[in-house]
Amino acid sequence: MKTNAIEWMPVPYFKLNSRGDILSHSKEVTTLFMPVDHFLELVHIDDRLIAKQLLNQSSFSPPIRVSLKLNLHYGFFGLFACTINWQDNVGHLVCTETTSEVMTLERQLKAEQQILKTKQSLVKSNDLLLKSMHQLVQKLESTFNK
Repeated sequence: MKTNAIEWMPVPYFKLNSRGDILSHSKEVTTLFMPVDHFLELVHIDDRLIAKQLLNQSSFSPPIRVSLKLNLHYGFFGLFACTINWQDNVGHLVCTETTSEVMTLERQLKAEQQILKTKQSLVKSNDLLLKSMHQLVQKLESTFNK
């Protein structure tokens, strides 16, 4: 692929060698990540082992997709689905941000937890109401039986 065509790809794309050196990249990379020469410099320390495994694939391997925390500008990290395909010892890596998907799932989970807490409170309140009604009925019965 021509360097000019790579530059204008509308996704974060890296062209890497097997050591992880960045040979070229799309302009989208510069809008998301700080400038580095080696891909592992972008990877959060907790995910570096997984990232190194990406780099140790052969040209005969099928494309590999993993989730990695990558360093954005200003020291923040984002979660990315990274897919690499190797061809003639050159890795073609595309990183798709999934942070917003995770945040949406977290919001849904929090809403479901709140609904569950509300249901539990309703069950407790219902139990207390039933217990109070039972006690009231017993008192009324004992009063009428006298």
